Amino acid sequence: METIAVYWESKIKVYSITHVTDLSMARFVFPFNATEELCKTLMALEDTVQRFELVTQDYIDSSLSQMNLFYNQSKQKEAETTIKRWGYELQEKVIFIPSLELVYLHGPHFQDRFGIVDTAFSALENGDIEIIAAGCAGTTIYVVIPSKQALPATQILRETFIIPTT
Repeated sequence: METIAVYWESKIKVYSITHVTDLSMARFVFPFNATEELCKTLMALEDTVQRFELVTQDYIDSSLSQMNLFYNQSKQKEAETTIKRWGYELQEKVIFIPSLELVYLHGPHFQDRFGIVDTAFSALENGDIEIIAAGCAGTTIYVVIPSKQALPATQILRETFIIPTT
């Protein structure tokens, strides 16, 4: 038997709001049925770029997926060389976007609390922060934004959410 807690807060508490700067992104579209092969390739790519800060995958339709790889710009040349070669081998077009930043919120049991993503995205939209990509996990919301926007975005989110201190 599983027990879950569902509750609502007038001002949502989060553990922390963090940002990462100097990211680049590689975006590519590929056949959905190539996902397993792609994941094996990604494991090898991660050795080249040290690590990915974030990987997101979106479904375009029943046969196509889009994947975004976010990595530190200091590894851009190595990553682009490897990703371009890989894209060529799979005959997939790769688009590179430099100069991005990432803001993420950590919190308790986001999956049990309704409205958190909407609250975060609405606050950023009201603050004229463009959202390039986003991803959610059980306890983390990741938001990719243009360069030079991490500090304003972090400030907006700190005004929107409560971060308890000791």
